[in-house]
Amino acid sequence: MASSKSGGESSLDLISCPSKGTIARASSVLQRNSKLYGPMNALKDDERTCWNSDGMKSGEDAIKVYYKLNFGRTVQVKRIDIQFQAGFVGEMVDVSIITNENGQDDEKVVLDEEELEDTHDVQSLEVDATGNGIKLTFDEFSDFYGRVTIYRIRVWGSEVPV
Repeated sequence: MASSKSGGESSLDLISCPSKGTIARASSVLQRNSKLYGPMNALKDDERTCWNSDGMKSGEDAIKVYYKLNFGRTVQVKRIDIQFQAGFVGEMVDVSIITNENGQDDEKVVLDEEELEDTHDVQSLEVDATGNGIKLTFDEFSDFYGRVTIYRIRVWGSEVPV
């Protein structure tokens, strides 16, 4: 289960900054309105912004929702801090590290079926993996329609020298 935020960031760097080249993508955006609900919003310091996925339409089969970060460089990922909107939480997550070899993305699961709580509090996932990006895949939801809302996501770790 994910832990509460511990505040031990002194030896870790924030590696998910858009100013350092990080780009966010997602499986869907609520009402296709990227300005209000796009995945880059969860990287901002503005607490009024968020990423919000679209949910399932009536009669659709269960869906997998993902949130993907491309760091634009090789990094050592140590911790992911994530803050959801309570009631719109991805309660079960797989975390994959993405490496890019010869122009091909390769995903390797580094946390499998990690449980997250239905809360607005920041939750932390401890990771120890090196790559160019991460992908969080949610397949159980607190929302009946499978919607996920992330207000803030921060990835902590270090740059890997080239």
